[in-house]
Amino acid sequence: MKVVIIGASGFVGSYLAYELESAGHSVIKTDLPELDLLNAAQVDAFVANHSPDAVVNLAAISSVRTSWIYPTNTISVNVNGTLNLLEAVRKHAPKAKTLLIGSAEEYAIPKGYKALKETDPLEASNPYGISKIAQENFAQLYRQKYGMSIVCTRSFNHTGIGQTTTFALPSFVKQVATIDKSGNPGKILVGNLSAWRDFSDVEDVVHVYRMLLENENEFDIYNVGSGIANKIEDLLKDVILKFTSVDIEIVVAPEKVRPVEIPYLCADNTRIKKYWNGIDIRVTLKKMFDHYKAEA
Repeated sequence: MKVVIIGASGFVGSYLAYELESAGHSVIKTDLPELDLLNAAQVDAFVANHSPDAVVNLAAISSVRTSWIYPTNTISVNVNGTLNLLEAVRKHAPKAKTLLIGSAEEYAIPKGYKALKETDPLEASNPYGISKIAQENFAQLYRQKYGMSIVCTRSFNHTGIGQTTTFALPSFVKQVATIDKSGNPGKILVGNLSAWRDFSDVEDVVHVYRMLLENENEFDIYNVGSGIANKIEDLLKDVILKFTSVDIEIVVAPEKVRPVEIPYLCADNTRIKKYWNGIDIRVTLKKMFDHYKAEA
């Protein structure tokens, strides 16, 4: 297939491009400022020029914390940008499959500690989650009205080398690796550690994205996650801090605490289980630690 990746130089985009190219697909990579999703004419011309077989939209404001700071911009990029893309695909590549990346943040806060199914209610508690629900609603509209092939994911937390430290795990790992390299006791700044999250290796996630593009889709929406929830505090204290023998103090920084924190998020990954490789998150964290330590 000829696959366009929008947001190709971002964290997930670089891994997805490698995954697709390794499987023999040709990949057209684009990013800002080459392609501004908010510029409808530019998006229209880009899709018309390339006539792709598949399109993946990874260009989004994807941090919940950032979405609280810039809610208007979050909606503009994540909803209006997606709409511009769907319009261009509708007009110039109507047979192309479009993969839109959503989030576990779309779900209503679950009652108790249970894995979330795609059929569970949606009720986002932050601007990012709301933007992704809107994206799904427009995807459904374009499926019904125009018969387009649009697959939506609700992707749970994923991490790996290259993820920005605005996210919790890379932030923790980088801080610990830097202190370890110095050999001196130190402090790391953290946010809320009480939440439970389904963390996956980004390589597992992009493998699923490729499988969703290559295969017939039984469903319109797929959870993408490991099906295993870890308490963030446990990953920090029992895994990341064990990578070093240096004394490290944990300090909660108010600016890192979200206004609303969902206590527990875990995927029921039944729909993608056959595509799931299952890299242990502890292995991923060690690779990240070694990478940051080498860089420090």
